[in-house]
Parts: sequence; C-alpha cells; structure tokens
Amino acid sequence: MVAEFRALLRLLMARQGWTMPALARHCSYSRQYVWEVATGRKRATPEVARAFDVALRAGGSLLDTVTADDGTVTAEGDTMRRRTVLAGASAAVGGALTGVAGVLLHIDPTEAAAPVGDVRAAIRQARADFAAVRLRQLSARLPSLITAVEAARENATSGRRDETAAMAADVYRLTARLATKLHEHGVAWAAVDRATRAAHQSGCSRAVAQVARAATVVLRRSGDGDHAQRVIVDAAHRLRTDTKLADGRDASLYAEMLATAAYTAAAGDRRDEAWTCAGEAGAALAAAPPGPGFGVNELELFRSGIARLLGDFGQAVDHAGRVRVDLLPTTERRARFWQDAALAWWGRGRRREAWEALREAERVAPQEVRYRPWARDLASGLLSTPGPQLSGLREFAARTGLG
Repeated sequence: MVAEFRALLRLLMARQGWTMPALARHCSYSRQYVWEVATGRKRATPEVARAFDVALRAGGSLLDTVTADDGTVTAEGDTMRRRTVLAGASAAVGGALTGVAGVLLHIDPTEAAAPVGDVRAAIRQARADFAAVRLRQLSARLPSLITAVEAARENATSGRRDETAAMAADVYRLTARLATKLHEHGVAWAAVDRATRAAHQSGCSRAVAQVARAATVVLRRSGDGDHAQRVIVDAAHRLRTDTKLADGRDASLYAEMLATAAYTAAAGDRRDEAWTCAGEAGAALAAAPPGPGFGVNELELFRSGIARLLGDFGQAVDHAGRVRVDLLPTTERRARFWQDAALAWWGRGRRREAWEALREAERVAPQEVRYRPWARDLASGLLSTPGPQLSGLREFAARTGLG
C-alpha cells in the first residue's frame, strides 16, 4: 500500500496547491522527514498519516491506506471504527472544554468576587492539576476559575489591579496550555489572546514572557512556525533587557524560552538555527544565578525532542538517555520524557522499546495516554505494524478504547 499512499498524497497536495515544505509547516514535521515519507524512503506511520489527513482535509483516506497495509485492519468496518476512535477518543475530556469556550465567549465579571487569597489558592490547585496531568479535573475546574479571576479583576482596588491582571494571565495561559494538549485549537487561540492582554496590563515582565511562550506553541501548532519563532525570540530578548536576568527565575525562564525557540526552529526544519538556540540556552543556564525552574536536565529533554523533529531518531534516543527522569520536577514533565522516548524509539523502528516507553507513560500519567493523540496514534501504529507480539499491548488498547 506504500505506492497507494504516495499517489494519494500527491493528489491531495496538488488539490490544495501545497508543496512539501507547506505540508511540513502545517503538520509541525521537518521538511526532510516529510520528503522521506512522501517519497517512500520512510514508512508512513498512522500518526503521520493522521496528521496529513487533518492538514489536507482528506477525511481519513490516507490513514486507511496505512492501517490496511499489513492486512490486520482491512475490513471497512474495522478501518472506520479505528478512525472514529482516533478522532474522538479525547472527547470525554475535550468536551469539558466546551464549558471553557462558553466562558471565554461570555464572561460575567459582575458575579460576587471571592477574596483574592481564595482565587490565588484556586489557581495553585489548577496548576497542580496540570503538573499532575489531571486533565479531566482541570477541564472541569477552569470555567469557574476564569469567572472568579475576572470578578477579582473587576472588583480590584487600584492598588491590586496589576496583581489581579497577572493572576488572570496565569489562568488564561494555563487554559491555553491545556487546550493545546487536547488539540482544541479554537479554545487555545481565545485563551492565549486573553492571556496576552492580561499579561501586558499587569506590567510584569515575567508574566509577559510566560504568555509569549504559550502563544508560540499555539502558533506553531497552527502551522505558523515563522511567526512563532519571531514571537519567542523577541519575547526572550525583551525579558533579558527588562530584567537583566538578575533573578534566577528570570534567567531560568530566559533559557527555557531559548529552548522553545530551538524546538520551534526544529519543527520548521531549520537545523542550524535549532541547535544554535539550544546552545544559547545552555550558555544562559551556565551563566545564570542559582534558582528554581528550568535547568540543564530539562534542556536535555528539549534536545531529545529537537533531534526527533529533525528526523535524527538515534540522536534523540541518545539525548533521552542523558535525562535524569527522577529529577524532572513534575508528572507532566516525566510524561513528556516518556513521550519523547517512545516516539524516538518508534522513529528508529524499535517497536519493543517504543512500547515499553509508552507503558511507562501510562504508569506515570494515565490521563496522558488516554486523552493525548500522540499516545493513541503510537498504540495504533504498534498494533498495525508487523513484528513480534508485544506483551500487554492489546490489553492497553482495550483500556484506551483502541481494542
């Protein structure tokens, strides 16, 4: 079915008037990797085929050619069932964002304001949910939290307006990050717009920088990698100018922004720029005063993702091997490690190692693999590619709705 996939891909690209670089931008893959898949030099995984389907509005036709390739999913009903599951398995949690979308469209700040201290405590709990990958709980918590923080802003005295604006920026940034994880791009755009305005109103350089980083991810996921790169680089330079990076928290954030710039460049297949930015992030950490936050261990995790995006899967595995998983600060970061490791091994064609990393991701953060598209796509790929039976994979598929 490789020839069928290639022929259909060429037809769909011609219909859209797209080149391979354009498809790469829309899917956040490197141009080199898209070229290798499109020319048959690399096998198209279900994850890749699904991304192409969405970008080219193909209705799942590319995914069908891939899932039928080894004869395991050839019946029309089975193919349709799998595609439906892949497209909608996150509905249980993503549907909760409908309430968030409604609040974003119509915020009623006239509700009675809770004490600012209570709102701050609620924000801390929401952050804890995100850090622990409690996606369902956070989705349910956000509508009332958005309403509460806007009521706090509306009722703030002149001396607390900057403070409550910074709180609002934090809430909207968290909303954008959750929506991005769940591929709810409309909610992500609305949230990052509100976060940007609130951050600028707060006058806090750190808040502005943090929101710019969230905006970069939304832009990159929307296929506008060039704009995303300008946003993150400009914001990093502003943070350095405004704060002189004298505080360890600002220095750490600056390095994290450079790492984000490196990852964004890699998504656009700008190899030299990606590794230059990663090097600058390392230099910034070396020069930073002691402080909490992003450090050399987290940067190594970024390097693994950068190499993977550039199609250097062996290098991605090497970088992942240097990460101290036990030192990653949150469950969300540990889940991200196992995501990068699983996808790097999968890119190398190592099914067993990819499955072991996916299983670790489930152990660390069950909601990560249940609701995130990458995990479902990888599991589908493992099921549909030939090779030795992987112990526990079919049970995993049943738990996550793929079996």
